[in-house]
Amino acid sequence: MTAPGVVHVWRLGLELPASQARVFDELLSPAERARRDGYADRALRRRFLAVYGSLRVILGAYRTEPAARVPLRTGRWGKPLLDDDGPRFNISHSGRCALLAVSAERDVGVDVEQARPGRLVEPFARRYFPPAEARLVATAAPAERTALHLTLWTRKEACVKAAGDRLLNGLDLPVAGPDGLLVQQPGGRLPGPWRVRDLRVPPGYRGSVALAGTEPFDIEYRHCRPVDLARVSTGAVLASPNNDAFGG
Repeated sequence: MTAPGVVHVWRLGLELPASQARVFDELLSPAERARRDGYADRALRRRFLAVYGSLRVILGAYRTEPAARVPLRTGRWGKPLLDDDGPRFNISHSGRCALLAVSAERDVGVDVEQARPGRLVEPFARRYFPPAEARLVATAAPAERTALHLTLWTRKEACVKAAGDRLLNGLDLPVAGPDGLLVQQPGGRLPGPWRVRDLRVPPGYRGSVALAGTEPFDIEYRHCRPVDLARVSTGAVLASPNNDAFGG
């Protein structure tokens, strides 16, 4: 289990060998299999299987119970939840990067986004962000504009996911500021506050994690391949992860 004041951030591998796909498939609930089968693209189905199979194995290791018995359900806005008072967690994936954040006691949200070259971010920021943040995006150097926009976006998304709500209700969150910022929504439509940290992610991505409450927290980065996690699901012990592999 994570220590109080520490969030484990796992980078989940998305390459699932065919020999291990059957192992993960047996871990999914009927509802999860239905969601997977709803994707027309085979690659998306395999990616869903890699993410949810990894999620179940890692949560099972924290809870010291078989992965298939982890009592997962889906919340109102699609957020995976546990049916009991187990560890708080959240997942996010974009492009070829998938993250899982785990916290012992405080609600947690995580978001990762891949930069898309050529996308105009200024009109979006002007329409949805608070005026001060829209000006920050508009006046940033062109080479830094997309990265700044994604930093603000992922901070908002992480807070909203920690609250169990949808992004539409959190676009006005004031999140500009230093790493470790304390975020509170004007008007208090969403429960808060949240402490927000930026994440170390692969080049071309931006990511953030938010933890409910005012106290600062530390981040421990972890990385494990689906093939290793598939072995864990059949009885092996989850080894100490290689943190250096996270950003690769």
